Amino acid sequence: MSRTTVAAVGSLAVLGLLVGGLWWRQRDTGPDRPLVVYAAAAVRVPLEAAARDYEAEHGRRVELRFGASEDVLTKVGLVNPSDPADLFLPADDSYVRLARDRGLVAESFPLATMRAVLLVAPGNSKGLAAWPDLLRDGVRVAVSNPAAAVGKLTRDHLAATGRWAALKPRVADTGTVTEAANAAKVGAADAAVVWDAVAVNYPGQKVLTPPELAGVVGRVEVAVLAQSADRDAARAFARYLADPERGLKTFRAAGFTVGSGAPP
Repeated sequence: MSRTTVAAVGSLAVLGLLVGGLWWRQRDTGPDRPLVVYAAAAVRVPLEAAARDYEAEHGRRVELRFGASEDVLTKVGLVNPSDPADLFLPADDSYVRLARDRGLVAESFPLATMRAVLLVAPGNSKGLAAWPDLLRDGVRVAVSNPAAAVGKLTRDHLAATGRWAALKPRVADTGTVTEAANAAKVGAADAAVVWDAVAVNYPGQKVLTPPELAGVVGRVEVAVLAQSADRDAARAFARYLADPERGLKTFRAAGFTVGSGAPP
């Protein structure tokens, strides 16, 4: 094969890659590409319902990826040009502030709040009724690790109020808030510190609201990410979530205390 032929074949190959890249980029940014949402496990129930409603109304697919708040923050920070994230929805707005400080957030909308409660194991065999009962010998309390918002906020609050040291020897570390709740459900723990909006998904189990947890509040906010390949569509879904007649209805139905509604 002559040098001229080799050069021509090489040029055609490069051209093919360029055209393929342009086609892939168009496919990635077009209406057929799903909106990718990284979200905390705590908001799974209302977010899945809102995404189904949005897809039915607008025909735009929504892909939900769940995890602990800190873990999903890490993932949205690892920008992948071929698979950019569009929205970030952690269990507390402190993670949105961290993302904003890192230049990841274009804008954000407040949605709802959650409060920490104690979800007791079925049957409550240990007779748990108040905070001092958690400190008895043999009691195990599931608390999400600090990668989850409820785990971090609970630890920080109890440490600040001088209660963490006494509880810590009785703590069973779990991953997400759902895993903590499931530990109580199956009896692997006698109680679990979870969000009130998570506890409602475990009917038949006693829920305690000790004043010692009153300061643990998750403020849920959805952020449109600067890396989004279709920021207008991402913002449209964020506003849908913040609409009291649409997305916020699913949060209210799921036991969240909702905000005042969508911004202008």
